[in-house]
Amino acid sequence: MQVLSKLTMRHWLAALALAVSMTGCATTENANPRDPWEGYNRGMFQVNEAVDTILIKPIAVSYDFIMPEPLRILVTNFFSNIGDVMIGVNDILQGRGEQAFNDLGRVVINTTLGFGGLFDVAGNAGWYKNDNDFGVTFGRWGVPPGPYFVLPILGPSDVRDTFGWAADLAASPLDLVLRDPTAYYIAWGARFLNTRANLLPAEKIIEEAATDKYSYLRDAFMQNRLNLIYDGAPPGLDGDIESEPAVKAPTDDGKISQQ
Repeated sequence: MQVLSKLTMRHWLAALALAVSMTGCATTENANPRDPWEGYNRGMFQVNEAVDTILIKPIAVSYDFIMPEPLRILVTNFFSNIGDVMIGVNDILQGRGEQAFNDLGRVVINTTLGFGGLFDVAGNAGWYKNDNDFGVTFGRWGVPPGPYFVLPILGPSDVRDTFGWAADLAASPLDLVLRDPTAYYIAWGARFLNTRANLLPAEKIIEEAATDKYSYLRDAFMQNRLNLIYDGAPPGLDGDIESEPAVKAPTDDGKISQQ
């Protein structure tokens, strides 16, 4: 059932990307080159904002109020530990040997000494937390990002990262941890809710800093993805994030170079 659900999700995402790419053909000459589907994207952004305001955020605020902070930290650590598994796998696929050793080492330490990942023992011992996924792997192997677009509920993405997200979902170790379908979906719901609650403080900062929240989140997303692909030092793009430079496959030390 879980595998079927994942396949269905991937097919839906592929259909969504195709549909959006077809609608993207009808853009105006003045369309932002970074965001040729801006009309659709702003519309979906407003839908997501409405759903969040009416439904998701109130639940997250209630969760944040009811759930003691120590318990929220345990929940965050548990899902973070599971996420470190695929982060380490993507490190290997990208040729980042040292980072893979660190991230998979975190899994071993936190799973054993941290009681299944509830406690971040590795982090306290200096094993740093990284962020990595299949979208970054695709980028480091030269797959272009494609146009930016906003996913329903999930928010900022692009064509490459949408398929990367589908790969992340299909390869999630939660299948191995939770064999019961009901427990599996409850876990995903808890993860989503806990993540949304953790974003409440950052949301206040964004609301205060951004004159156009849509553009602010779009540009922040693009810059963050570039930083992940280029180890925090992307090549100069003339002050504008219109496209990504072409990249070659990672070398033995995990570094990549511009074509």
